[in-house]
Amino acid sequence: MKKLAIRNINDAVKNDSLIMFVGAGVSANSGLPKWSELIDEFKSDLKLGKDESNYLKIAQYYYDEVGKQKYFQKITSIFQPHINARPNKIHDQIFRITPRHIITTNYDLLLESKMNSTISKYEVIKKDMDIPYSKAGHYLIKMHGDLKEKNIVLKEDDYLDYENNFYMISTLIKALIMNNTVLFIGYSLNDSTFNSIFRMIQKGFKGNAQKAYFFTVDKQNTAEIEYYKKKGIQVIISEKQSGGEKQRDAGRCTVDFLKQINSDTTLKPTTSKQLWNNISFLNGLYFIDTNDVVKYTGLTLFPSNKLNWSSREADSLNIVQNKDITEFLETKTLFNKFEDFNRTKKYQFKQNPVLSEGYKLYKENRYEDAQKKFREIANKAFIQQDYWNYLIAEFNVKNILLLLENSDSLSKPTNDIDDLDKVVTSLSSNGDTQTRKSCIFFRDEIKHWGFINKQAFKINNLLDELRYERVNYQSGGLNINSNLQNAQIEFRSLMAFIKANCICVFQYEEFKEVVNRYFECLLIAYDNSNYHPNRIGELNTASSIINNLSLNDVKDIVPYLDIKNAKTLMKNYELSKIKLEKNAVEYLLTKISNLSQKLQRRNNFYDRNQLINDRNQLINYISFLSMVKLDDINVIIPLLSNYPIIVGSVSPLGRMLTILVSGKNLIKVTNYEKLIKIIDSHLNKIIKKSLIESFNDNFRLYALLMQKLTDNNSKQLFIRADSLGEKLSWINNNSNKLTKIVDYKYLLFYLYQYFDQDLKKLVDQILVKYEKLDCSKLDLHFIETLVMGKVYTFDSKKKMILNFEIKNVNKKPEQTILYPDPRKQAISDLFRLIQQGYFTLNEIKEKLNLQTIRGTFPEVDWTLLNDHSEQVILKLVKGYTFSLARKKFGTSEEKKKYFDDWLLKQGRENKIKYFDKNPE
Repeated sequence: MKKLAIRNINDAVKNDSLIMFVGAGVSANSGLPKWSELIDEFKSDLKLGKDESNYLKIAQYYYDEVGKQKYFQKITSIFQPHINARPNKIHDQIFRITPRHIITTNYDLLLESKMNSTISKYEVIKKDMDIPYSKAGHYLIKMHGDLKEKNIVLKEDDYLDYENNFYMISTLIKALIMNNTVLFIGYSLNDSTFNSIFRMIQKGFKGNAQKAYFFTVDKQNTAEIEYYKKKGIQVIISEKQSGGEKQRDAGRCTVDFLKQINSDTTLKPTTSKQLWNNISFLNGLYFIDTNDVVKYTGLTLFPSNKLNWSSREADSLNIVQNKDITEFLETKTLFNKFEDFNRTKKYQFKQNPVLSEGYKLYKENRYEDAQKKFREIANKAFIQQDYWNYLIAEFNVKNILLLLENSDSLSKPTNDIDDLDKVVTSLSSNGDTQTRKSCIFFRDEIKHWGFINKQAFKINNLLDELRYERVNYQSGGLNINSNLQNAQIEFRSLMAFIKANCICVFQYEEFKEVVNRYFECLLIAYDNSNYHPNRIGELNTASSIINNLSLNDVKDIVPYLDIKNAKTLMKNYELSKIKLEKNAVEYLLTKISNLSQKLQRRNNFYDRNQLINDRNQLINYISFLSMVKLDDINVIIPLLSNYPIIVGSVSPLGRMLTILVSGKNLIKVTNYEKLIKIIDSHLNKIIKKSLIESFNDNFRLYALLMQKLTDNNSKQLFIRADSLGEKLSWINNNSNKLTKIVDYKYLLFYLYQYFDQDLKKLVDQILVKYEKLDCSKLDLHFIETLVMGKVYTFDSKKKMILNFEIKNVNKKPEQTILYPDPRKQAISDLFRLIQQGYFTLNEIKEKLNLQTIRGTFPEVDWTLLNDHSEQVILKLVKGYTFSLARKKFGTSEEKKKYFDDWLLKQGRENKIKYFDKNPE
């Protein structure tokens, strides 16, 4: 009878239809107080006699006596000494078995703690309001609440009002047990907790005695066993082990019982045909992770590494003679060795031909078209009973994210069921064994993101190992391991699973987080290659080293990389740039060029979703390029020539310009004229598309490039910008439009000096007219900006500018903090105008007490107030570095001596830190 029960429970595990109820006896094995011990504390405080045995009433008495606050304080104090309790071997078995759902009456966090240390993940439900936000997958239901939530079920009223207080949870539990096998562990048949559960759910057991099982280590009388059997629950009894403490014996018996579960769910094969029968349901996929294959073989296999597995049964199975298995292993897995199989071909994984058309659209960022195509594929596959392709296609329909929804254009499912969970449940309940296994695999590994979560777990662990290895290496330690190789295999396996099976998950943070973690793994290995030990010796080595990122790294990482996080990581590892293989750089440049041309060519005809996603991808590629060490920065110039001047393209353009500016001395002279034409072309497009305001930040970068192109160049190079000329002519010829010149403030400030003579003349004519306008129509910020940019002096407005700035300096601070601070901005502007000679220091002193601005900027204190104190020097050094500050502000021998004396004093007082940095 017991063997039959275990076989039925194993069948339930195999079909993923086991629900496990976990009682207080399980937590007691971790040292937590049992229910009776909790109640005894109440009895002691209430001074009740030993004869009082109704636990529910005792708890109720205590609550009524002391009130809610002290009631919970008491319970918390009883559990507090056990706050560091750890999960025990019963918990290990529970999560080895991984029942479909776990339902517990325990208030503690032991189940959650164990879950967090495993790959298996369950949605934790502690209260009714958790249910609407949970995903219909695997539940861990705390049906009696949680101590932290203060919603525990313990006293009589809690039990009497349970279905009112936990209406949604009780309804969910009743629904779950209808189609699943139930196993109770950690309960006693005669305790009120079990019997209250039993009363609530017993209707689900009627007529289905094999569907519910109750394990106990206590002997039961025959009448009681028959009673529960008639009610639909079969009692499984295990004898206690002799000797030892009673509760520990109960725990050992429970562990021994649970070890029998899930032990024979997959038939152990004795022939290659039987082995193929075990794993053939996976053949509907086009790539499978090695661990998933091993899981379903039924063999006890031992890995020498992730790609090589063998067992003692190897020779007897004669796998190499089974063409189905060898082709499967050769074309759909990363195995190099599996039993007597040895790989003879290079890795080359095909992509699912049924799903590939939809997946191609998805990869092209044509999300709406991809969604429609996958629905079309799903409908056709369902009719043909091609369930693997149906399930993945329908999964993609549900998981492709459209930034702008257009659900009206999506056709309906052929089966009229828009709930994929219902379809999976129906197929796994009514299909044959292969269909059922396929559905369970799909549900757990794909729909519930098991394939992502497992790889994230593994890569996170390997990342921790790599971090430790780096610290150990830089501390002079010896490191011999395969951490990096394993991380590369795990990530490669994840990407192959996604691409070969055409699974659309690239938009999701869960996937991107794995990419970012893997990128950090590579950064650590790259950083290791740049570290040079002070003492070279055999024992100071690292195993995880790469000299550059490969083409495959760039293809699989860059589109999904969090650039902001990546730059932070590079800063943490003190890496200014990273090297790529030559073909990876070429790929990156080609990708940027193709996306640029695509956006340039189709901007007016795009669907909005594709436009946004293509633009975001372009931003990522260019942002990554700014992190790459380029052998020749001139490769950037062709990218600028076809760069799309559109809304949202400002930031990546700025990054490419910054690359050129930072390496301007490496720009080839033969490219000077090309760059002038590109800048001219960009300005024309910016003007035509009325994007002046959007591109203000990039005008400074154009100016820095122009400075390089025009310095020490015998040939005169100027910006002509015909579109700008047309706009300015229109303003010049329409006196009522003169104020429109203000829109070109930053363009004129940065680039006026590089205009050709005709363009400068046109600007000058407009500004002469603008200066004569009524003061009420003038923009003083505009006037002041052009004065500082040496575009036009506005001599007649000099007094007005000075009064305007003095007024801002003397203005009382606002309660609301503004950025930029108007007062600081005014002080900065005055300082700059004095430096330019526009105002004299005496003109300022007549209007302003300079002591009122002391301490605002160290530059002002040093130059205008002649404050050469140590405090001012320290601020200058922090802002500029010592050498730059001394060069800029040490304008005389006396002033240089102030800096030198300060530095000597810092040295004498041991305030200077020396860094022994290894070269990059």
